[in-house]
Amino acid sequence: MTLVVIGIGVAAVAAVLGWFAGLARLRPAGASTISGITWALNLAAAVLFVVAGSLVLAGADDGSADAAGPIGASGAQVVQGTLVSTTTLRLDRLSALFLVISFGVAVPVLLSAASRGMVRRPRLAAGIALVLLATAVVVTAGDLFTLLLGWEGLGFAFYLVVGYDRDRRGRAWAAVLTGGFSGFSGAAILLAGSLLFAYSHTLDLAGIAAGSPRLIRDTAYVLFIVGFAVKVGLMPLHIWLPRGYAAAPGPARALLAGSAVNVGFYALWRTLDILGTPPAWLACAVLVVGGLTALLGISHAAVNADLASLVSWSSVENAGLIVTAYGVGLVGAIAHEPALVAAGILAATAQVCAHALGKSLLFVSAAAIEDAYLTTDLDRLRAIARRLPFSGTGLVIGSLTLAGVPLTAGFASEWFILEALMQQFRVDDLPLNLSLAVAGVLVALTIGVATIAFVRLIALTAFGHAGEDIPQERRVYERRLTHRGGIVLLVAGCLGTAVVAPLQVRMIAAGILPITDDVSKAVTGTWILQPVYSGFSALSPSWLWIMIPAYVLLVGILAFALSGRRFLRVRRVPPWRSASPGVINGRGYTSFAFANPMRKVLAAILMTRGELRREEIATGGETGGEQRGPAGVRLGYTIDVVDVVERYLYRPLIPLGMRIVRTAQRLQSGRLDAYIAYMLIALLAILAVVTSMAVNR
Repeated sequence: MTLVVIGIGVAAVAAVLGWFAGLARLRPAGASTISGITWALNLAAAVLFVVAGSLVLAGADDGSADAAGPIGASGAQVVQGTLVSTTTLRLDRLSALFLVISFGVAVPVLLSAASRGMVRRPRLAAGIALVLLATAVVVTAGDLFTLLLGWEGLGFAFYLVVGYDRDRRGRAWAAVLTGGFSGFSGAAILLAGSLLFAYSHTLDLAGIAAGSPRLIRDTAYVLFIVGFAVKVGLMPLHIWLPRGYAAAPGPARALLAGSAVNVGFYALWRTLDILGTPPAWLACAVLVVGGLTALLGISHAAVNADLASLVSWSSVENAGLIVTAYGVGLVGAIAHEPALVAAGILAATAQVCAHALGKSLLFVSAAAIEDAYLTTDLDRLRAIARRLPFSGTGLVIGSLTLAGVPLTAGFASEWFILEALMQQFRVDDLPLNLSLAVAGVLVALTIGVATIAFVRLIALTAFGHAGEDIPQERRVYERRLTHRGGIVLLVAGCLGTAVVAPLQVRMIAAGILPITDDVSKAVTGTWILQPVYSGFSALSPSWLWIMIPAYVLLVGILAFALSGRRFLRVRRVPPWRSASPGVINGRGYTSFAFANPMRKVLAAILMTRGELRREEIATGGETGGEQRGPAGVRLGYTIDVVDVVERYLYRPLIPLGMRIVRTAQRLQSGRLDAYIAYMLIALLAILAVVTSMAVNR
């Protein structure tokens, strides 16, 4: 626990130094030195958090649910009618697991980020320090006050980081949207905690639900899940996430999407640990909403023409997959099936690991690609693997991981999710059974669409035909050792986790022991995995790493032996070109054209709209194509997609919101006597409530 406290202190110092380095009156040399120290302190804090979590997990075989006692008093409680509150940090096995996951990917991300803008962006380092600090506080919080303190601090840090480049188009709106949803999330958590505190009279998380009636507990359950779902991007509370991630500066995207987002999943796991069995209808809603979120996210990712937005929408998809598996755990708690709880939480946690590694790798690679190409338009990103070998490799491996391809961390985790959803026959309740079946169909469809989405990214972006060349001076970050080191570590994590998948399952089993102790049954023998239930199914990702390369080698040897010298003979043919006459540079597919069938197939989800028009000026580009007609007239077309949730849920509320704002503006008259009157009214209301509570007590 001491290491966690030291890490929090180091991150706090980094935040102060980063802000100080951004002062305009500092000389460039001094600002550069302080900024470099700030990035180093961020890295040191992340390493301390990883070491602290690893030490707890390494000693987690003693059966103790609390590896280190709280610092100070045990949270907040009511003593002789007075609320006594102290900040409490507690590091148990579940907290330690998420420290390792969150900050394990933060270390290589910070290594790569340190190669960018030491002088130009010192206050970005300060914002990142706040993200690290708040993440650690949330994960180790022992009472509701500390949890809310870290949660609101993380929301503020997200607002600062997303709006860092506020002069660029869309950044200010993305920051406001991110901050607004973070505020809504905090309000839901505060309301849920207040309901439980009214009966338990303590803010300590371990005992906050004690004595609460079933209705109050269920209401708090719903509010907690809604509040935490905002951070992970669950539908319909997801609209901030694609904009927020895409608006954040390149190095910060990976930290937000791969590391900090995990506090939402940790909080969901902790809610199950504290509140226990949820209402059946809530589990059904979590399953269905999780499946719909996954499908919506990957549908937009599959057709998006911007690299940063594509990867951001993929975060929505993965949030849906993880929450769906979490829903299986909720069903297990309702059905009193500990093995089903273990199957769901194991699958969800494994997907959290895969997403953290793959998403961090994709965003780190995308940051260097954007610096080199000066764009994230997929139709202008070509031959990345050849021109930027480290970033291109990261783009490929990260895409394969999130697509769930064998030999990557994402394969076993998505297999676990599907296997967990197949256990619906073990549940007798019909609504729960049907919800599991519907979620299984949605997840299976999501995985299929994800394969198409990331094939487009790999085939046409990483290995596409050569486009415009990149000057050597724009490849500076690709040549930095710190950036290469970060890429290598993340690639090793994506591939190595699949090699040692049984060891990963054992680590997860040690971490989620406060929730369930049946996860160890998922490993049978030494290298064989099963979805907790013995004999249901079996898989060995470790052996796949031996057998698949062996079969590829065997096929290559046989092909060479049977073909003789013709095997190495290269046949050259003219490249395929569009059959439409007059198309400019129509060599093969573009990224936009490749996604066109998906826009048609998923038109009901994406609300696809197409328009053909006559123009004298070419329109083309990232949102359409063009064809030259007679007499110099061009026929241009555009194809657009929209978010159905934003279109039909949030946009109709805008006029109502504006009316409320205009009404509220009348209260701000600028008169001091009016403001004093408002304060007096609020004070009288508080006194009335407190007096009534004292009389009732």
